[in-house]
Amino acid sequence: MSALLLAMCSILTACSLGKAATPAPLEPPVRAMRVVSLDYCADQYVLKLLGRERILALSPDATRDFSYMREAARGMPKVAPRAEDVLVLKPDLVVRSYGGGADAGAFFARAGVPVLQLGYAEDLAGVRRVLVETAGQLGERARGERIAREMDARVARLSERAYSPFVPSNQNAALPEFPSEVEGRMLDPLRSRPSTSLGTNGRGSNTGSGSGIASKPTLLYATPGGVTSGPGSLIHELIELAGYRNFQTEPGWQPLPLERLAYEKPDRVAMAWFGRRDYNPDQWSAARHPLMRTASQHPVIGLEGAWTACGGWFVLDAAEAMARARGVKL
Repeated sequence: MSALLLAMCSILTACSLGKAATPAPLEPPVRAMRVVSLDYCADQYVLKLLGRERILALSPDATRDFSYMREAARGMPKVAPRAEDVLVLKPDLVVRSYGGGADAGAFFARAGVPVLQLGYAEDLAGVRRVLVETAGQLGERARGERIAREMDARVARLSERAYSPFVPSNQNAALPEFPSEVEGRMLDPLRSRPSTSLGTNGRGSNTGSGSGIASKPTLLYATPGGVTSGPGSLIHELIELAGYRNFQTEPGWQPLPLERLAYEKPDRVAMAWFGRRDYNPDQWSAARHPLMRTASQHPVIGLEGAWTACGGWFVLDAAEAMARARGVKL
């Protein structure tokens, strides 16, 4: 009996020590003035919501091509997401999405440094929520609410035009025909260069004007790694908001449907590219398959990788680019 009691006491002691070793998260200061960001997703929110004078350091990826706020990050200090490198800066707040690893929050709490953990957004409503919550915790709620209202206005404009008639554009050759032609290029001009709008193309779904879902053109989203996204994802919501039906019908992230492309074609293909310096897809990627060359008779819609690399207000840039590609004026 005594041995059993001793074992039970040992277990209770271990449990209590385990709880003590994981301190509760510290409340962020009302107005942090020495903010460190640990990853490029956190960089976007810090750069958008705070003045430079309040940012102590950003992540090493802050100026990479897949960072949406890369221009605002130029010339600012960077720090590796290693505890010793961050603590020596004496921050009063650390902001992170994934940077520093799973135990980063508990480690910095033990060191007496508050951590603001960004929420995860699965849809546009989630993006808006994370934006406003993050702004409030950074002491910039009014700024966050203003950006959220701008998001609301952009979503409303896209929603109003989701079933608009297709208006042919005279700009037909601005977009590349194949992924290899996109790599390494700056894609910013795509924001203002829509390609030819659709009529009934005879290769996929009916794309004539009308108000029913069946009248919407289909669109296949692709990444350099050879994957696409179906129902239940933020990308799917953006595709529908832009006035298309998602060609990918399987939920979540899936390989590009090459077998299906052999006998059925989407009306449009949209490709996200991150620049040659940051991402060089495998030569055997499905995105390079010959079937992707002929997936659509219309030019590829180029999407800057930074628009969808993280869940933020800027994902609407991708929806607007896709909408413009079918002749919508925003």
